Amino acid sequence: MTKFIIRLLVLLLPLISPVVTCQIKKIGVPFITSYSPKMYKAASENWDVLQNSKGMMFFANHFGILQFDGVRWSIVTQPENRSMVRSLAIDQNDKMYVGAQGDFGYVIQLPNGQYQYTSLVKLIPVSARNFGDVTHTVIQNNKVIFFSSEGIFIYNNNKIKVLQSKSNFDDFFEVNHEIYVSDNAKGLLKLQNNKLLSVPNGEQLIGKKIRKIFNTKNGLLLLTQKEGLFTYQNNKIKPFLTEVDYLLKQNQISTGIAFSDGYFGIGTRQNGLIVVDSAGRLIQHINKQMGLQNDYVTNLKTDKEGNLWVTLKEGISLIQISSPLSRILDSSNSETKIYNSLIYQNKLYIATDNGLFWLDWNEYKNGKRENVHFQHVSGMYENVWNIGVFGNSLLAFEKNGIFEVSGNAAKTIAKIDGAWKGILIPNHPDLLLAGGYTGLYLLKNTNGSWVYQHKIKGFEESSRVIETEKDGSIWIAHGYKGIFKLKLNTTFDAVSELQFYNQKNGFPSSLFLNTFKIDNQILFGTTKGVYKQNPVSKKMVPDPVFKKYLGLGSHIRLLKPDNQNNIWYLSGENTGKMIQKSKGNYQIDELPFRKLRYLYVPGFENIQTTASGDVFFGTQDGLIHYSAVKNKKYQTKYKAVISEVKCIFPKDSLLFSSRYDVLPNKTGSPNDTFSVELPYSNNALHFSFASLFFDDAEATTYEYWLEGFEPEWSDYSIQTEKEYTNLPENEYVFHVRAKNIYGVVSEEAVFRFEVLPPWYRTIWAYILYFILYGVVIYSVIKYQKSVAERQRQQLILNQEKELLRSRAELNEQKLTLEQENMNIMRENLESTINLKNAKVASSTVNLIHLNEILLSIKDLITQIDKKNDPNVNFSLLAKINKLIDHELQGDKQWNEFEEIFNQLHDNFMQRLKSTYPELTPRDMRLCAYLRMNFNTKEIAPLLGISVRGVEDTRYRIRKKLQLPSDTNITEFILNF
Repeated sequence: MTKFIIRLLVLLLPLISPVVTCQIKKIGVPFITSYSPKMYKAASENWDVLQNSKGMMFFANHFGILQFDGVRWSIVTQPENRSMVRSLAIDQNDKMYVGAQGDFGYVIQLPNGQYQYTSLVKLIPVSARNFGDVTHTVIQNNKVIFFSSEGIFIYNNNKIKVLQSKSNFDDFFEVNHEIYVSDNAKGLLKLQNNKLLSVPNGEQLIGKKIRKIFNTKNGLLLLTQKEGLFTYQNNKIKPFLTEVDYLLKQNQISTGIAFSDGYFGIGTRQNGLIVVDSAGRLIQHINKQMGLQNDYVTNLKTDKEGNLWVTLKEGISLIQISSPLSRILDSSNSETKIYNSLIYQNKLYIATDNGLFWLDWNEYKNGKRENVHFQHVSGMYENVWNIGVFGNSLLAFEKNGIFEVSGNAAKTIAKIDGAWKGILIPNHPDLLLAGGYTGLYLLKNTNGSWVYQHKIKGFEESSRVIETEKDGSIWIAHGYKGIFKLKLNTTFDAVSELQFYNQKNGFPSSLFLNTFKIDNQILFGTTKGVYKQNPVSKKMVPDPVFKKYLGLGSHIRLLKPDNQNNIWYLSGENTGKMIQKSKGNYQIDELPFRKLRYLYVPGFENIQTTASGDVFFGTQDGLIHYSAVKNKKYQTKYKAVISEVKCIFPKDSLLFSSRYDVLPNKTGSPNDTFSVELPYSNNALHFSFASLFFDDAEATTYEYWLEGFEPEWSDYSIQTEKEYTNLPENEYVFHVRAKNIYGVVSEEAVFRFEVLPPWYRTIWAYILYFILYGVVIYSVIKYQKSVAERQRQQLILNQEKELLRSRAELNEQKLTLEQENMNIMRENLESTINLKNAKVASSTVNLIHLNEILLSIKDLITQIDKKNDPNVNFSLLAKINKLIDHELQGDKQWNEFEEIFNQLHDNFMQRLKSTYPELTPRDMRLCAYLRMNFNTKEIAPLLGISVRGVEDTRYRIRKKLQLPSDTNITEFILNF
């Protein structure tokens, strides 16, 4: 029973909106996160806000119920009549009750993420259904009360009781579990036992248009729309005067909220949010000029983290009132990058990249900011790097030199090429050493004023970071070179000693070195922790105290002591405070300053502390104030949520989502089982997730793990979506966790699903595969036996065929060989026969022709014998001789021979003549006889010349053929 009560109280904590454990900071303006209609993609008007037990935020929007999970916005449901939503309430089971325009009902969330709206209007009589906006919805005990100006609807046990007024109601209030109603004709009434009872003297409030009622130790505090604040105690109504009555009456109160310690937040129609304390003193005034999107505040609610949600006529704003950090702003917002800050003579000075500015600090911190603005100090319009009080003077170190500030103006006291900062020389309070762009400069205090003396000789390096020791040593850090240690001569006009230290002297690196002075000890900030100089070896070694608390893994960018023996530091991206518990023992405090990550001006990080406990941080986003009195809880629990799950292929299809009208099945109850079994074709999923932590939500990181697919958690990243493709069949659980800006890990969110195997890998498929496998094995065995038998028969047949084929091939080879031999022999015989035929033919032709010649000669000789006349015989002999000469020189027989010879010898004569055209016919005949392999003696009578003549002719032919002397002419002719 006790556990149930505790759980119930935890669930009801978000519902306790009038009084919450938070107090808004008085100094500065809290950090504000604005959500415009373009961001949440819904109507501009929002009227109410609530948070469920998980931490999810819901807003009553003109388009429906608007949900925000820290990353994504979506309209999750609408009333049945599609009207605007005006009010929300939620019970311990996260059942939301909704008041709309002309409708009211409740909303439940289904297992698939969808929200289902059910109207209750059907439970009221038809005559009472004509009503307008349900501006308030309240859960009290087992009843839900819906309020509209036309009637009050009390829902209990699935029945509705209707209370109506003849003149209509004005507004409705829940105060300390009591219900008050303002009636336009009767004034203030109280709802008891489903009846409206008059409050003593309540008629005095007729027409005052009460907009909020708080219960205080002095009775009821009533906020009216135009007449300011009133108290109701002991049945008496009195005005409650405040410092801001003129603001409240002129700008019309619209709503309110009570904070702890008696602070009250008052929303107005025309001037944003006004916060007063229990005495009516102004604590904060946050309007459009200070960061709100709109000056018309419609409602105010706080969440579990103590943040204030402000719904506006246009947009939504989140004010981080629980944070100890705030921004020093005024309506001018003239400052930009802050290089330094200082409170001097009750004025807050800030050194910026646009000059030096100041404002009245006492007026500002006391809340009187209407006419308090940063004012420019004339004379300086460029980068002011540093400011400091030296003696009775405020000096500013600027791009163009050193200036003395007095009132709203500054005068130049040293026009030099850029000044970084100044520091008093030890044991010489009248001497000021100024670090410049190109060395050091000396100023002297004369008659209360600082006068420029000269530049220090012997040192020309940029001197932005300077610290001194009691012995007069001056340490200068150059971020890109190393550390210089120097001493000045007795006249302070030149450097007498100079030493240089870098990585060679023990530093982990020569880059990004810094020097600081803590408890009169010189320390050095490096990329690997805090170092100091060993007094014996003179080497640079890690400092053991800072090593213990800050480690050796981060870049130490700043160390700054305060007057309470605490040490402020910037280590890597973390800002923190080392709180001294005892000598050498510290407690680290970093969580309140996580918001400052990435806000500093790189290389010009600055923290300023004051005796009153105020701490200022100069950033790129203006000046930020810290007050240690704020006690924010950083280790609160919160949840991660899976916003949406969808299949990617074959097309996007949502499995889980709270978005309105995206899933087909919206019927069901919260108790329905929800399981996701996906066919194998949908094995690619996309997950969207978020965390229900709204303080610097953009800095929240996430890790995820798909159990069943991945071996371990992923690394943390700002990614809020994850996609998986080609998931094999298996049961999966998707886990996601968040880690907020304070390093707190959320409760994890899980989504279980199963990817079913494809049809060919189901159990029925495997049974079929087994049966088919058996059939196949049987068929294979049977087939293999038949194949083996056929192969054996085929093998025998093949062997027989191979034997026959081998024999046939052998016979064929023999026949082929014999045929080839016969062809060779035939060719040889043909060649021989052709040659012999040629010779016979040639000889035959010659013989025939010779016979003809002999017959002619015989006939002539016969004539010689008959006539026996010497003259006649001589004439006949001459004819014979001429006949012989004619025949010896004739070509007729030769032409016949040449024709036969060319046929037998592949046109030898033509080829020879074309190749060697200078050959004569007699040369050609000789060559033909040589081709026929005749010798010289055989050739001589054929040519009718002597053997010597044949040799001469051969010699001439050799020259025409251009044959070398060692070449046989017969062989050449035979091979031609």
